[in-house]
Formats: sequence, C-alpha cells, structure tokens
Amino acid sequence: MVSEEIKEKALILAGAIVESEEYQNFLEKESELKQDEEAQRLLSIFQEKQREFMAMQLSGEMNEELVNELSEIQQKLNSMESVISFVESYQKFINMLGEIGEIISQEIKFDFGEVYRG
Repeated sequence: MVSEEIKEKALILAGAIVESEEYQNFLEKESELKQDEEAQRLLSIFQEKQREFMAMQLSGEMNEELVNELSEIQQKLNSMESVISFVESYQKFINMLGEIGEIISQEIKFDFGEVYRG
C-alpha cells in the first residue's frame, strides 16, 4: 500500500503534468481533431477497413484492394492539419511522460519502464 506522503507527492506531480504546456496542447489538438468532421469520417472508415483487414488476416485471406484502400485513407489522414497537429502534440506529451519516468528511474536506480519497453 502506498503511503499518504507518496500519494500526496504523486498528486502534486499529476497536477503539474495537467498544467503543463504539453498536456494542455494535447487536449486542445484532441478537441480540434474531434471537431473535424472530415477527419472523423475518415478515421471511422479507416477503423472499419482495419477490422476487415484483421479478420481477413486471421482467416488467411489477402485482399490487395483492401490494403490499397487502407493506404489511401491513411495518406489522406496523414495530410490533414488536424491529424498532423494531434499526432505532434501526442508525441510531445508522451515524450514528456517518458522523460519524467526516466528521471524517476534514475533517482530510484530502478528502471520501471523496462517492463513496458520489453
């Protein structure tokens, strides 16, 4: 069980993360992406095509047309400003969390992130 002192300090760290520019920018870009109707439409189609592709793979089938459709949709998504901005903000936020994890690992001399990288 975690002591109250450690819980309090963890909450302080979480509060600092929530107030960070990286997190705030991530939330803003996520909201913009959710409001982009064309991006949402393409994401929905892409997810459905991915499910179809995975089902075909599991049954040992291969559909070149479906692979081409997925690739085309992904190219469209990757060229949309809302998607680009979201992915960039997500990466910056994840990198910040990774750096925090590295700092903690160094201080306690135990690489707890190894479990996730392994």
